[in-house]
Amino acid sequence: MFSQARHKQTFVILHRYLGLTTAMFLFLAGLTGSFLAYYHETDEWLNPHLFTTPETGTDYLPEAQLFAIASEYSQQSGGDISMMPLEFSPGRTLRFYVNGSDQFNRLFLNPYTGDIAGTRMWGDLTEDVRNFAGFIYKLHYTLWLPGVWGIWILGIIALIWTIDCFIALATTLPVIKVFNLKLFFKRWKQSYKIRWRSKGYTFHFLLHRAAGLWVWALLLIFAWSSVAFNLRDVYQPVTYSVLGTPPTAPRTGHDLPPMDSGSALQAARTEAISVGQTHGVDIGWERSLRYIEASNTYQYRFHSSRDVDADIARSVIYIDAHHGTLLATFWPTGQYASTTVTQWLYALHMGEVFSWPYQLLVCLLGLLVAYFSYSGVLIWWKKRSKRR
Repeated sequence: MFSQARHKQTFVILHRYLGLTTAMFLFLAGLTGSFLAYYHETDEWLNPHLFTTPETGTDYLPEAQLFAIASEYSQQSGGDISMMPLEFSPGRTLRFYVNGSDQFNRLFLNPYTGDIAGTRMWGDLTEDVRNFAGFIYKLHYTLWLPGVWGIWILGIIALIWTIDCFIALATTLPVIKVFNLKLFFKRWKQSYKIRWRSKGYTFHFLLHRAAGLWVWALLLIFAWSSVAFNLRDVYQPVTYSVLGTPPTAPRTGHDLPPMDSGSALQAARTEAISVGQTHGVDIGWERSLRYIEASNTYQYRFHSSRDVDADIARSVIYIDAHHGTLLATFWPTGQYASTTVTQWLYALHMGEVFSWPYQLLVCLLGLLVAYFSYSGVLIWWKKRSKRR
Protein backbone atom coordinates (compact mmCIF):
# COMPACT_ATOMS: atom_id res chain seq x y z
CA MET A 1 0.00 0.00 0.00
CA PHE A 2 1.35 3.44 -0.98
CA SER A 3 -0.11 6.86 -0.33
CA GLN A 4 1.78 8.37 -3.29
CA ALA A 5 2.74 6.93 -6.64
CA ARG A 6 6.36 8.07 -6.29
CA HIS A 7 6.81 5.73 -3.31
CA LYS A 8 5.86 2.78 -5.45
CA GLN A 9 8.10 4.02 -8.25
CA THR A 10 11.07 3.74 -5.90
CA PHE A 11 10.40 0.03 -5.50
CA VAL A 12 9.95 -0.37 -9.24
CA ILE A 13 13.39 1.15 -9.86
CA LEU A 14 14.98 -1.00 -7.15
CA HIS A 15 13.39 -4.15 -8.58
CA ARG A 16 14.57 -3.23 -12.06
CA TYR A 17 18.23 -2.86 -11.19
CA LEU A 18 18.41 -5.66 -8.64
CA GLY A 19 16.78 -7.88 -11.25
CA LEU A 20 19.28 -6.84 -13.91
CA THR A 21 22.14 -7.53 -11.49
CA THR A 22 20.96 -11.06 -10.80
CA ALA A 23 19.40 -11.92 -14.18
CA MET A 24 22.32 -13.76 -15.79
CA PHE A 25 23.06 -15.77 -12.63
CA LEU A 26 19.42 -16.68 -11.95
CA PHE A 27 18.89 -17.64 -15.58
CA LEU A 28 21.75 -20.13 -15.27
CA ALA A 29 20.67 -21.28 -11.79
CA GLY A 30 17.10 -21.76 -12.98
CA LEU A 31 18.02 -23.91 -15.97
CA THR A 32 20.55 -26.02 -14.07
CA GLY A 33 18.21 -26.30 -11.08
CA SER A 34 15.45 -27.55 -13.33
CA PHE A 35 17.76 -30.31 -14.55
CA LEU A 36 18.91 -31.13 -11.01
CA ALA A 37 15.36 -31.96 -9.97
CA TYR A 38 16.15 -35.26 -11.73
CA TYR A 39 19.86 -35.37 -10.91
CA HIS A 40 19.92 -38.86 -9.34
CA GLU A 41 17.82 -40.43 -12.09
CA THR A 42 20.03 -38.91 -14.81
CA ASP A 43 23.29 -39.82 -13.11
CA GLU A 44 22.26 -43.44 -12.65
CA TRP A 45 20.97 -43.64 -16.23
CA LEU A 46 24.35 -42.45 -17.51
CA ASN A 47 26.37 -44.66 -15.13
CA PRO A 48 24.48 -47.91 -14.42
CA HIS A 49 27.78 -49.78 -13.97
CA LEU A 50 28.65 -47.58 -10.99
CA PHE A 51 25.37 -47.92 -9.14
CA THR A 52 24.15 -51.47 -9.71
CA THR A 53 25.53 -54.98 -9.14
CA PRO A 54 24.77 -58.34 -10.79
CA GLU A 55 24.09 -59.78 -7.32
CA THR A 56 20.90 -59.21 -5.35
CA GLY A 57 19.72 -60.07 -1.87
CA THR A 58 21.10 -59.04 1.51
CA ASP A 59 24.16 -61.28 1.89
CA TYR A 60 26.62 -58.39 2.20
CA LEU A 61 30.19 -58.47 3.46
CA PRO A 62 30.76 -56.92 6.93
CA GLU A 63 30.76 -53.12 6.92
CA ALA A 64 34.23 -52.85 8.49
CA GLN A 65 35.69 -55.18 5.85
CA LEU A 66 34.23 -53.15 3.00
CA PHE A 67 35.52 -49.94 4.57
CA ALA A 68 39.00 -51.45 4.86
CA ILE A 69 38.97 -52.53 1.19
CA ALA A 70 37.90 -49.07 0.01
CA SER A 71 40.42 -47.32 2.27
CA GLU A 72 43.30 -49.48 1.09
CA TYR A 73 42.41 -48.90 -2.57
CA SER A 74 42.11 -45.12 -2.16
CA GLN A 75 45.43 -44.91 -0.29
CA GLN A 76 47.21 -46.31 -3.34
CA SER A 77 46.36 -43.07 -5.14
CA GLY A 78 47.10 -40.84 -2.15
CA GLY A 79 43.47 -40.61 -1.11
CA ASP A 80 41.76 -40.93 2.25
CA ILE A 81 38.27 -42.05 3.32
CA SER A 82 36.82 -40.90 6.64
CA MET A 83 33.17 -41.87 6.16
CA MET A 84 31.79 -45.41 6.06
CA PRO A 85 28.58 -45.56 3.96
CA LEU A 86 25.85 -47.77 5.39
CA GLU A 87 23.07 -47.36 2.82
CA PHE A 88 22.88 -51.00 1.79
CA SER A 89 20.24 -51.84 -0.79
CA PRO A 90 19.76 -55.08 -2.80
CA GLY A 91 21.51 -54.93 -6.16
CA ARG A 92 23.23 -51.63 -5.38
CA THR A 93 26.86 -50.59 -4.85
CA LEU A 94 28.25 -48.57 -1.94
CA ARG A 95 29.58 -45.10 -2.72
CA PHE A 96 32.65 -43.81 -0.87
CA TYR A 97 33.82 -40.18 -0.84
CA VAL A 98 37.58 -39.93 -1.32
CA ASN A 99 39.67 -36.93 -0.21
CA GLY A 100 43.17 -35.99 -1.31
CA SER A 101 43.48 -38.10 -4.44
CA ASP A 102 44.15 -36.43 -7.79
CA GLN A 103 42.86 -39.51 -9.62
CA PHE A 104 39.31 -39.88 -8.28
CA ASN A 105 37.03 -38.52 -5.57
CA ARG A 106 34.30 -41.16 -5.75
CA LEU A 107 34.76 -44.91 -5.33
CA PHE A 108 32.02 -47.49 -5.89
CA LEU A 109 32.28 -50.89 -4.21
CA ASN A 110 30.34 -54.10 -4.73
CA PRO A 111 29.10 -54.91 -1.19
CA TYR A 112 28.61 -58.60 -2.02
CA THR A 113 32.13 -59.34 -3.31
CA GLY A 114 34.26 -56.38 -2.23
CA ASP A 115 35.25 -55.71 -5.87
CA ILE A 116 35.78 -52.15 -7.07
CA ALA A 117 32.84 -51.34 -9.35
CA GLY A 118 34.44 -48.13 -10.57
CA THR A 119 35.90 -44.74 -9.70
CA ARG A 120 35.47 -41.23 -11.05
CA MET A 121 36.39 -37.61 -10.56
CA TRP A 122 32.88 -36.39 -9.91
CA GLY A 123 31.72 -33.59 -12.18
CA ASP A 124 34.81 -33.57 -14.41
CA LEU A 125 33.61 -33.62 -18.03
CA THR A 126 37.17 -33.95 -19.32
CA GLU A 127 37.32 -37.39 -17.71
CA ASP A 128 34.05 -38.73 -19.07
CA VAL A 129 30.89 -37.26 -20.56
CA ARG A 130 28.99 -39.50 -18.16
CA ASN A 131 30.02 -37.02 -15.46
CA PHE A 132 27.51 -34.61 -17.02
CA ALA A 133 25.07 -34.69 -14.10
CA GLY A 134 27.83 -33.88 -11.62
CA PHE A 135 29.11 -31.11 -13.91
CA ILE A 136 25.68 -29.46 -13.91
CA TYR A 137 25.42 -29.89 -10.14
CA LYS A 138 28.74 -28.15 -9.57
CA LEU A 139 27.91 -25.44 -12.08
CA HIS A 140 24.66 -24.79 -10.22
CA TYR A 141 26.24 -23.88 -6.91
CA THR A 142 29.87 -22.91 -7.69
CA LEU A 143 29.77 -21.64 -11.32
CA TRP A 144 32.79 -23.94 -11.69
CA LEU A 145 34.99 -21.16 -10.33
CA PRO A 146 38.06 -22.14 -8.28
CA GLY A 147 38.04 -22.13 -4.50
CA VAL A 148 35.06 -20.53 -2.82
CA TRP A 149 34.61 -17.67 -5.28
CA GLY A 150 31.68 -19.21 -7.10
CA ILE A 151 29.96 -20.19 -3.86
CA TRP A 152 30.31 -16.65 -2.50
CA ILE A 153 29.14 -15.00 -5.71
CA LEU A 154 26.03 -17.14 -5.90
CA GLY A 155 25.45 -16.64 -2.17
CA ILE A 156 25.46 -12.85 -2.66
CA ILE A 157 23.16 -13.22 -5.67
CA ALA A 158 20.81 -15.36 -3.52
CA LEU A 159 20.78 -12.68 -0.81
CA ILE A 160 19.92 -9.99 -3.37
CA TRP A 161 17.24 -12.30 -4.77
CA THR A 162 15.75 -12.75 -1.30
CA ILE A 163 15.55 -9.00 -0.74
CA ASP A 164 14.19 -8.47 -4.24
CA CYS A 165 11.37 -10.96 -3.54
CA PHE A 166 9.89 -8.47 -1.08
CA ILE A 167 10.60 -5.49 -3.34
CA ALA A 168 8.95 -7.25 -6.28
CA LEU A 169 5.90 -7.96 -4.14
CA ALA A 170 5.73 -4.28 -3.19
CA THR A 171 5.68 -3.23 -6.85
CA THR A 172 2.43 -5.12 -7.39
CA LEU A 173 0.53 -3.40 -4.56
CA PRO A 174 -2.05 -0.86 -5.73
CA VAL A 175 -1.68 2.87 -5.14
CA ILE A 176 -4.59 4.19 -3.06
CA LYS A 177 -4.61 7.52 -1.21
CA VAL A 178 -7.11 6.44 1.43
CA PHE A 179 -6.79 2.84 2.58
CA ASN A 180 -9.86 0.68 2.15
CA LEU A 181 -9.40 -3.07 2.58
CA LYS A 182 -12.11 -4.05 0.11
CA LEU A 183 -10.85 -1.64 -2.53
CA PHE A 184 -7.27 -2.68 -1.88
CA PHE A 185 -7.89 -6.36 -2.62
CA LYS A 186 -10.15 -5.53 -5.54
CA ARG A 187 -7.36 -3.63 -7.23
CA TRP A 188 -4.62 -6.06 -6.19
CA LYS A 189 -6.50 -8.98 -7.79
CA GLN A 190 -5.71 -7.45 -11.15
CA SER A 191 -2.03 -8.20 -10.57
CA TYR A 192 -2.79 -11.93 -10.45
CA LYS A 193 -4.48 -11.92 -13.83
CA ILE A 194 -3.07 -12.18 -17.32
CA ARG A 195 -4.72 -11.64 -20.66
CA TRP A 196 -3.54 -14.72 -22.54
CA ARG A 197 -4.39 -13.16 -25.90
CA SER A 198 -1.89 -10.39 -25.33
CA LYS A 199 1.17 -10.33 -27.52
CA GLY A 200 4.77 -9.22 -27.40
CA TYR A 201 5.90 -6.90 -24.63
CA THR A 202 2.45 -6.74 -22.99
CA PHE A 203 2.22 -10.52 -22.70
CA HIS A 204 5.66 -10.84 -21.11
CA PHE A 205 4.98 -7.97 -18.71
CA LEU A 206 1.67 -9.42 -17.52
CA LEU A 207 3.04 -12.97 -17.24
CA HIS A 208 6.17 -11.75 -15.42
CA ARG A 209 4.04 -9.96 -12.84
CA ALA A 210 1.24 -12.50 -12.47
CA ALA A 211 3.36 -15.67 -12.44
CA GLY A 212 5.70 -14.04 -9.95
CA LEU A 213 2.77 -13.61 -7.58
CA TRP A 214 1.45 -17.13 -8.20
CA VAL A 215 4.69 -18.74 -7.04
CA TRP A 216 5.99 -15.93 -4.80
CA ALA A 217 6.19 -18.06 -1.64
CA LEU A 218 8.17 -20.77 -3.44
CA LEU A 219 10.52 -18.21 -4.96
CA LEU A 220 11.22 -16.82 -1.49
CA ILE A 221 11.87 -20.33 -0.13
CA PHE A 222 14.36 -21.09 -2.91
CA ALA A 223 16.04 -17.70 -2.59
CA TRP A 224 16.54 -17.93 1.17
CA SER A 225 17.52 -21.61 1.06
CA SER A 226 20.16 -20.67 -1.53
CA VAL A 227 21.56 -18.25 1.05
CA ALA A 228 21.55 -21.14 3.55
CA PHE A 229 23.60 -23.28 1.15
CA ASN A 230 26.08 -20.69 -0.13
CA LEU A 231 26.24 -17.89 2.44
CA ARG A 232 25.97 -19.45 5.87
CA ASP A 233 27.73 -16.52 7.52
CA VAL A 234 24.61 -14.52 6.72
CA TYR A 235 21.96 -17.21 7.01
CA GLN A 236 22.93 -18.54 10.44
CA PRO A 237 23.08 -15.24 12.36
CA VAL A 238 19.72 -14.17 10.93
CA THR A 239 18.02 -17.52 11.55
CA TYR A 240 19.55 -18.03 14.99
CA SER A 241 18.64 -14.52 16.14
CA VAL A 242 15.00 -15.25 15.36
CA LEU A 243 14.67 -18.97 16.19
CA GLY A 244 17.49 -19.58 18.65
CA THR A 245 20.96 -21.08 18.34
CA PRO A 246 21.31 -24.88 18.39
CA PRO A 247 24.32 -26.37 20.21
CA THR A 248 27.47 -27.11 18.25
CA ALA A 249 28.83 -30.60 17.64
CA PRO A 250 30.50 -32.01 20.78
CA ARG A 251 34.19 -32.60 21.46
CA THR A 252 35.66 -35.24 23.74
CA GLY A 253 38.41 -33.08 25.18
CA HIS A 254 40.93 -35.92 25.15
CA ASP A 255 43.33 -37.48 22.65
CA LEU A 256 42.88 -41.15 23.57
CA PRO A 257 43.13 -43.46 20.55
CA PRO A 258 39.83 -44.12 18.74
CA MET A 259 38.30 -47.58 18.59
CA ASP A 260 38.20 -49.33 15.22
CA SER A 261 35.31 -48.61 12.87
CA GLY A 262 33.63 -51.98 13.45
CA SER A 263 33.49 -51.50 17.22
CA ALA A 264 32.41 -47.88 16.78
CA LEU A 265 29.52 -48.95 14.55
CA GLN A 266 28.25 -51.43 17.12
CA ALA A 267 28.50 -48.81 19.88
CA ALA A 268 26.69 -46.24 17.73
CA ARG A 269 23.88 -48.66 16.90
CA THR A 270 23.39 -49.47 20.57
CA GLU A 271 23.30 -45.79 21.56
CA ALA A 272 20.91 -44.92 18.71
CA ILE A 273 18.42 -47.58 19.76
CA SER A 274 18.68 -46.42 23.38
CA VAL A 275 18.19 -42.75 22.59
CA GLY A 276 15.29 -43.59 20.28
CA GLN A 277 13.53 -45.44 23.09
CA THR A 278 14.21 -42.59 25.50
CA HIS A 279 12.72 -39.96 23.17
CA GLY A 280 9.99 -42.15 21.68
CA VAL A 281 11.53 -41.96 18.21
CA ASP A 282 11.48 -44.82 15.69
CA ILE A 283 14.96 -45.66 14.38
CA GLY A 284 15.18 -46.66 10.71
CA TRP A 285 17.85 -47.35 8.14
CA GLU A 286 21.47 -46.29 8.46
CA ARG A 287 23.29 -43.71 6.37
CA SER A 288 26.92 -43.41 7.46
CA LEU A 289 29.57 -43.53 10.18
CA ARG A 290 32.37 -40.96 10.14
CA TYR A 291 35.38 -40.43 12.35
CA ILE A 292 36.03 -36.75 13.12
CA GLU A 293 39.65 -36.42 14.14
CA ALA A 294 39.41 -32.77 15.29
CA SER A 295 36.89 -33.63 18.01
CA ASN A 296 37.89 -37.30 18.45
CA THR A 297 34.28 -38.39 17.92
CA TYR A 298 32.31 -40.69 15.66
CA GLN A 299 29.31 -39.23 13.85
CA TYR A 300 26.53 -41.75 13.13
CA ARG A 301 23.80 -40.74 10.68
CA PHE A 302 20.55 -42.65 10.33
CA HIS A 303 16.89 -42.26 9.45
CA SER A 304 14.28 -41.75 12.13
CA SER A 305 10.65 -40.73 12.49
CA ARG A 306 11.94 -37.18 13.14
CA ASP A 307 13.27 -36.91 9.59
CA VAL A 308 11.47 -34.72 7.08
CA ASP A 309 10.81 -37.51 4.58
CA ALA A 310 11.12 -41.28 4.32
CA ASP A 311 14.00 -40.98 1.83
CA ILE A 312 16.08 -38.54 3.87
CA ALA A 313 18.37 -39.66 6.71
CA ARG A 314 19.62 -36.67 8.70
CA SER A 315 19.23 -37.82 12.29
CA VAL A 316 22.62 -37.75 14.01
CA ILE A 317 24.29 -38.92 17.19
CA TYR A 318 27.87 -38.36 18.31
CA ILE A 319 29.78 -40.85 20.41
CA ASP A 320 33.14 -40.68 22.15
CA ALA A 321 35.64 -42.23 19.71
CA HIS A 322 37.54 -43.99 22.50
CA HIS A 323 34.84 -44.95 25.02
CA GLY A 324 31.86 -45.28 22.65
CA THR A 325 29.58 -43.33 24.98
CA LEU A 326 26.85 -41.01 23.73
CA LEU A 327 27.83 -37.33 23.61
CA ALA A 328 24.96 -35.64 21.74
CA THR A 329 21.83 -36.25 19.70
CA PHE A 330 20.53 -34.01 16.91
CA TRP A 331 17.07 -34.64 15.47
CA PRO A 332 16.22 -32.92 12.14
CA THR A 333 12.85 -31.71 13.46
CA GLY A 334 11.07 -31.22 16.73
CA GLN A 335 14.18 -30.39 18.78
CA TYR A 336 15.52 -26.95 17.82
CA ALA A 337 13.35 -24.54 15.83
CA SER A 338 16.26 -23.22 13.74
CA THR A 339 17.31 -26.78 12.84
CA THR A 340 13.78 -27.74 11.87
CA VAL A 341 13.40 -24.71 9.57
CA THR A 342 16.83 -25.29 8.01
CA GLN A 343 16.17 -28.97 7.34
CA TRP A 344 12.86 -28.14 5.68
CA LEU A 345 14.54 -25.48 3.54
CA TYR A 346 17.18 -27.98 2.44
CA ALA A 347 14.59 -30.65 1.64
CA LEU A 348 12.34 -28.26 -0.29
CA HIS A 349 15.25 -26.84 -2.27
CA MET A 350 16.57 -30.30 -3.16
CA GLY A 351 13.13 -31.66 -4.09
CA GLU A 352 13.42 -34.40 -1.48
CA VAL A 353 9.86 -34.27 -0.15
CA PHE A 354 6.30 -34.96 -1.36
CA SER A 355 7.42 -37.51 -3.97
CA TRP A 356 7.27 -37.00 -7.74
CA PRO A 357 4.62 -34.21 -7.89
CA TYR A 358 6.89 -31.84 -5.95
CA GLN A 359 9.92 -33.03 -7.93
CA LEU A 360 8.10 -32.02 -11.11
CA LEU A 361 7.13 -28.69 -9.53
CA VAL A 362 10.79 -27.98 -8.71
CA CYS A 363 11.72 -28.74 -12.32
CA LEU A 364 9.06 -26.36 -13.65
CA LEU A 365 9.95 -23.70 -11.10
CA GLY A 366 13.56 -23.74 -12.31
CA LEU A 367 12.36 -23.04 -15.85
CA LEU A 368 10.12 -20.28 -14.51
CA VAL A 369 13.03 -18.63 -12.69
CA ALA A 370 14.97 -18.65 -15.97
CA TYR A 371 11.93 -17.11 -17.70
CA PHE A 372 11.62 -14.36 -15.08
CA SER A 373 15.25 -13.42 -15.74
CA TYR A 374 14.72 -13.41 -19.50
CA SER A 375 11.42 -11.50 -19.41
CA GLY A 376 12.75 -9.00 -16.85
CA VAL A 377 15.64 -8.06 -19.15
CA LEU A 378 13.24 -7.95 -22.12
CA ILE A 379 10.85 -5.61 -20.28
CA TRP A 380 13.73 -3.31 -19.29
CA TRP A 381 15.08 -3.24 -22.84
CA LYS A 382 11.70 -2.44 -24.38
CA LYS A 383 11.10 0.42 -21.94
CA ARG A 384 14.63 1.71 -22.52
CA SER A 385 14.08 1.62 -26.29
CA LYS A 386 10.86 3.63 -26.00
CA ARG A 387 12.60 6.38 -24.06
CA ARG A 388 15.16 6.91 -26.83
